Amino acid sequence: MVTPIIEASADHYAYGQAVQRRALADLTGMWVRTDRERILESWGTTVAPAAVLVAQAQQAVAEDAIDYTQALAEVQDHGEPTHQVIAAGFAGMAYPLGDRPRQPVALQDTLAAPAFTALRAIKSGATTERAMGIGLDNLLLRSQMQIADAARQAEAVAMSATPRQMVYVRMLNPPSCSRCAILAGKTYRSQEAFARHPGCDCRHIPVAESLAGDLATDPYSYFRSLSGTEQDKYFTKAGAEAIREGADIFQVVNARQAMYEATGGALATYTGTTRRGYWGSAQATSNRRQGERYGRAVRERLMPEEIFKRANGDREQARKMLEDYGYITGLGQDPDGVVRGPGVGYFGSRKPSYRFDPATGSYNPAPRNAAN
Repeated sequence: MVTPIIEASADHYAYGQAVQRRALADLTGMWVRTDRERILESWGTTVAPAAVLVAQAQQAVAEDAIDYTQALAEVQDHGEPTHQVIAAGFAGMAYPLGDRPRQPVALQDTLAAPAFTALRAIKSGATTERAMGIGLDNLLLRSQMQIADAARQAEAVAMSATPRQMVYVRMLNPPSCSRCAILAGKTYRSQEAFARHPGCDCRHIPVAESLAGDLATDPYSYFRSLSGTEQDKYFTKAGAEAIREGADIFQVVNARQAMYEATGGALATYTGTTRRGYWGSAQATSNRRQGERYGRAVRERLMPEEIFKRANGDREQARKMLEDYGYITGLGQDPDGVVRGPGVGYFGSRKPSYRFDPATGSYNPAPRNAAN
């Protein structure tokens, strides 16, 4: 059962990437025609058709996401959807980043921002050509994120329209950053937000809850699949070295999110330092300060960078310090954590047809033409 689901997911992802490539190529053509002498005014006359182009791409991937999700529900005997999901409802809006729920905004508003980004770069001393390149990067990043998010949102809604509950498993599309790597294989409810960063191309696979464990991706397997240079690139040199020495990948990656410079210039982290945290629970803690829910450890928790710096090349000393500061837990490296559609789509790219043979359980993708 798992193999055809993975194969269908790969087709769904490939189609989304083809739509994105075509849309971003067309947006690049629009941007390079912007008048360098009148950036704001010139792009202002182009942003409306640019928004229409992105909205078309959003609808194309949303249509595919709905077909894909319903096909997976059918092959897993989840029955026919109880409600119709309309792809057009996911097009023409921008999905904001952030942990707190916020209302989507008009696509045209978010696509106007790259012109201001270019002007700020010029004001900061960049050449006009360099500033236009910065603006283009911003335009493509915003557009890629909005197209991908339209597909994710459509999948989540389509999942909720099935008679039986489905969950989704987060899958990587390597190379992936460290934050995405530690989320690999995690199971979520369809109502939960899909945490992502600009440029994130992770996907979630809708499955029956009983199958979720079979699709789990091991973040340590992903880490070991990288070369030493790639490990250092995506996890930082000190973070990768700590993991290679046996540190818990979740402790190492999460520590970076709350890193700060302590007294004397030492690199430390607030992560896990409260009396409810893994490391902080074993430390003497102060009374909670105003605005804090729990007291924090009196002792500062050093980052791996600071630990290796102080160990000064002594591997045994570094390992002892990694244990002392809660990175090597003594519980091993557990991937689950030790602390516990036919038809022509956008611009001629043929959308996959998700065809399953119930008798054999096999998946037979229909031929498709990739967008250029």
